[in-house]
Amino acid sequence: MTAPRPVRADVVVVGSGPNGLAAALLCARAGRTVVVLEAEDTIGGGCRTLPMDGMPGDAGAGLLVDLCSAVHPMAGASPFFREFDPRAHGIDLARPPVQLAHALPGRDAVLAEGRPGSMSPGWSRLFGPLARHWDEVAGIALSDQRTVPPPATTTRLAAAFALAHAGARGAGTLDRDARTLFAGIAAHAVTPLRSPAATAVGLLLGTLLHAPAGWPVPVGGSGALTEALAAAVRDAGGEIRTGHRVTSLDRIDARDIVMDTSSRVLGGILLASSPSPATARRARRLVHARIGGGAAKVDLVLSGPVPWRDPRLSGAGTVHLGGTAPEIAQAEHQVAAGRHPDRPVVLVSQPWAADPGRIAPDGRRPLWTYAHVPAGSDRDMTDTVLAALDEVAPGVRDVVVAARSTPASRMAEHNANYAGGDIAAGRVDLRGLLARPVPRVDPYATGVPGIWHASASTPPGPGVHGMAGQHVARRILTGRRRTTGAG
Repeated sequence: MTAPRPVRADVVVVGSGPNGLAAALLCARAGRTVVVLEAEDTIGGGCRTLPMDGMPGDAGAGLLVDLCSAVHPMAGASPFFREFDPRAHGIDLARPPVQLAHALPGRDAVLAEGRPGSMSPGWSRLFGPLARHWDEVAGIALSDQRTVPPPATTTRLAAAFALAHAGARGAGTLDRDARTLFAGIAAHAVTPLRSPAATAVGLLLGTLLHAPAGWPVPVGGSGALTEALAAAVRDAGGEIRTGHRVTSLDRIDARDIVMDTSSRVLGGILLASSPSPATARRARRLVHARIGGGAAKVDLVLSGPVPWRDPRLSGAGTVHLGGTAPEIAQAEHQVAAGRHPDRPVVLVSQPWAADPGRIAPDGRRPLWTYAHVPAGSDRDMTDTVLAALDEVAPGVRDVVVAARSTPASRMAEHNANYAGGDIAAGRVDLRGLLARPVPRVDPYATGVPGIWHASASTPPGPGVHGMAGQHVARRILTGRRRTTGAG
């Protein structure tokens, strides 16, 4: 058999998620020859939208489903995307009438809408100062974590962190509604709520609720974002090859290689690439990088809207389920300990609240849900998710036409970076934010000249923001010494 021809370019990017495409775009616009290699037949990594094929009885015909991310606060706020300007590339980041709601059995939901001052006193006290400086908060949170913030910003963040972290421990002055809403947001970190990292994630995402873009839904699905990035890469002269799985770097001839992969995938590729003893040691550290909790996906096809007990939820783009703040904290602690909670945290997205085009002419629509489970879980979470919905939307089972479950153990089937359902591509805790993926002076350097790491496994962590790709592209284009900061 003839060996495949080497891939040659100034810059080769492995992986076509938002970080990989951001690096490719910036390098191509700077005049570098760029080739992007994607293992799957479609681009986007965790930011993909595909037809809802394969549902029982063809129930998903004509519907689109987001394979992973569905709602995009960071895409509306990150410095990379603000400069890219999605609207100029035909992308409408639509805000739903209610951006976020936390549904609770037996009482009205807690809604996040309007300015902080229009919400509960505790919420206003926590997010009022941050909302006025949301761009500073986003800039710091999405930095390479090697920049010292200005003193005034540091003071604001420290005060908010102390208030929020006390609330996560059940102390402090946050009222019940503020504590409940914040717990649901902080749970996006899929880590125990008492972790400082969960507090940091909650502060960032809570602040972005009050940014101009808020928590938007891309019209047409999340894949519209990566399709626009890919089109811009091609317009700048770059090439994108799908169905090209990289298992070794031995057939890549490039001055710079950008790996938009998880730490574990990167480590495996380096070990298969005739490494030196020093590189093999570093690669083994990556292969054994710590993982976080898992997510199990349940996609539902409904015949009509969700019959929420609180009718205001019909306009919510995102709904959190899981009970009160103490119940959410307990559930996340159990997940971290490797146990399935009786009532897990469930995230729900109603894309049609902002994008009515996601509804079929006969009224069918996709309901996107995740449940937090231990990493590697093979449990089908369909009944658990439906039970959680039924508590706050009695009769929901009557409008379910079909369901498709993807256990955490199978999440890697459509994205190798999500092994075991670890959609954050590495544990999100204090160490996992500041020393991500392993302790290094430069978090993007691998110790191998010309090989860079730019993914959710590197700062600023998970989310559709493109910032890891931007940080690496700037290092490439400024000629920064490529072995700096090897761990």
